Amino acid sequence: MKKSVDPFYSLSKEDYVSSLILPEDYIITDIAAIRVVECAVHAMGEGTALSAVLLDGPPGIGKTFLGKAIAKAIGARHMLFQFFPGCGKEELLRDKSIDGTLVPGIIPLAITSSIENKTVLILNELDKADVSVDSFLLDFINESQIFVPQLGGELKANNTNLLIVITKNDLRDATEALLRRCRVIYMNWPTVEMETKLIRMHNPWASEKFCEIFINAANQLRRHPGVKKKPSPPELVRLISDCWRIRNQNMTLLEWSQFLLTGLLPLPQDRKYLDQNPMALASEVRNLLSEIKNLCRIHFNGIRE
Repeated sequence: MKKSVDPFYSLSKEDYVSSLILPEDYIITDIAAIRVVECAVHAMGEGTALSAVLLDGPPGIGKTFLGKAIAKAIGARHMLFQFFPGCGKEELLRDKSIDGTLVPGIIPLAITSSIENKTVLILNELDKADVSVDSFLLDFINESQIFVPQLGGELKANNTNLLIVITKNDLRDATEALLRRCRVIYMNWPTVEMETKLIRMHNPWASEKFCEIFINAANQLRRHPGVKKKPSPPELVRLISDCWRIRNQNMTLLEWSQFLLTGLLPLPQDRKYLDQNPMALASEVRNLLSEIKNLCRIHFNGIRE
């Protein structure tokens, strides 16, 4: 008898046996997080509750991107709601149109979507919301339904089709009850190897040595408890891209040091925590850029000849 194959999964010889087929542009920076989300996908439809994960960790490490990648992997619609300071459950349930009339909020919309479509609902930055939202989400996840009189009463989700992905930035603790109901994973900063791979995906010209200059400086700042705005991987990608864009502007060493310092630490009060001398950092970056430019020129001339 031929064994049936789940179209959302494939056998892998790498870190885990059964893995989601993630989009080609997704670089796995945290295997543990992938495993947790994978288990949540497998559990969709088990019992009466919704399958939910809570991804915690510093900003910019790919929590929201992981939710979107999972949606693509299972062929689902992704719906995103961004919490804001003081946000309560009312903002999740109802919204206002331009003319001021009440319309369904993100939760009712996700429930409606789940009736016929696989749906991933991403609730972004829970720690910005009022703590009462945690209790509301706990009830919604437990019962797979909500009651909104203004929208017709009881709205029940198809828990086989709906996955909840909650993210938070480690600014406040989620309630213990919500933590118990979700699969929870703390996503930390990527390893040097993974962050190098991420940078080079967007900047293929960058050598490993060039990437490590920025990653080592960023990791020193990330470990320092005094730094308020820690440099994230997307910010390093952008800063390195910008270095390539301005490589021919004949900037002085001082101008380079100011440019790099601003890129790594946009908040002036954080700049005192950088251990490395900004001028030394600028000199190293400028010298390596010159080497890379020469290598690119030689490579291009060789192809042209």
